[in-house]
Amino acid sequence: MKFSNKKLTLILPGLGIFIASYDIAAISVSLLVLKNLWHLTDGIISIVGASAFIGAIFGGFFSGILADKYGRKQLLVLDFITYIIASIGSSLSYNIETLILFRILVGIGIGADFTVIFPYLAEVLPVETRGKDMAAIMFTANFGMVVAYGLGGIFVTFGPVGWRLVLLFGGIMAIPFMIMRTKIVESGLWIKNRKKGIRDIVNNFHRREKRNVIVSSIAWFSYQVGDQALSIFLPLFLFSVLDLNSSYSSYSSLLIKLITIPAAFMTVILINRIGRKPLQIYGFLGRALGLIGTGIFLIYFLNISKILIILFLFIAYFFGAVGPDKTIVIAPSEQFNTSIRATGQGISESSGRFGGVVGIISYGFIVQYFGSGYSIFFLAIFAIVGFIVSRFYMVETNPRNYTNLNDIEEFGRDV
Repeated sequence: MKFSNKKLTLILPGLGIFIASYDIAAISVSLLVLKNLWHLTDGIISIVGASAFIGAIFGGFFSGILADKYGRKQLLVLDFITYIIASIGSSLSYNIETLILFRILVGIGIGADFTVIFPYLAEVLPVETRGKDMAAIMFTANFGMVVAYGLGGIFVTFGPVGWRLVLLFGGIMAIPFMIMRTKIVESGLWIKNRKKGIRDIVNNFHRREKRNVIVSSIAWFSYQVGDQALSIFLPLFLFSVLDLNSSYSSYSSLLIKLITIPAAFMTVILINRIGRKPLQIYGFLGRALGLIGTGIFLIYFLNISKILIILFLFIAYFFGAVGPDKTIVIAPSEQFNTSIRATGQGISESSGRFGGVVGIISYGFIVQYFGSGYSIFFLAIFAIVGFIVSRFYMVETNPRNYTNLNDIEEFGRDV
């Protein structure tokens, strides 16, 4: 029996987002242990943290083209198989080189999943509600990180084997989800509008589509510079700033990450009411202000109040979750017509993953040579860039802006 009702259409892709976000937080918890166990420098930690995003660059780019040529369903199953094998391999790694290799493979699976899920949803969900529905699916990402930080706090108390358990759990958890995905139905819009050759797909990018992919790529890059660096280094940041042990650093990361749950819920409520663009603009602005405040207190007032540092971190996480954390993923999938939808999403997503690599590596090396405060300022610069690009160049994709839903097709999408 194939799953075709709307609830399962939402749940099955949402499980992939949950797994991907779990994995990002899981490696950050693992690095708490590995830093001392394998005597890693901040620079090496940055490379390990960035390795999955290096894989995601390639996974996102090539899976988009392949999904437009061969279909969404096959890729949505294959990317989970890749992730399962690679995450289990990561947990069994015996040195830093094998861990980096498996983390790259993990990234290929995650990058492919993010690239294909949202074009698929844009084609199978009703136009009038798909923004809200996709925001609800992105909502699951917040829970993935919360679960990883919570389990990580438990697993790291198991000693040297704890980091392996938190990574292994992600791979085992993904197995039943992968089996369930084999039951999804292929996108009818893709079957109707598919292009047979890759050259035909590439040639379908006209001036408007090229502009849209450039804008969405810059916005995605700018957000991921800060978001992925914060995700990877948050437990280590709290470990050094608050003088906590590994377990309490993981639990403290969980508490900070919890603020994203009500923020993400606000996105679900507001995305169809006020649109994607306003949420993205003010989300970038709020994140920039939160990061600037964090950096100022780290550099100039660290000994006065560590509570205010955490408060500004809360602000940065809240505004990121209520805005660009969702909209940079959703908007590209709505901007392109079916024949190039996954390719456009893949290019944008790969740009974002490259931003994640830049953010993680830069953050680690800046911390090593200049301190945490200047690393936070570095992330704030890109939040400002995201604000500027979104304010002046982003095109709204909210169907409520159109008096006739058929007008959406003039915007480059299928109804």
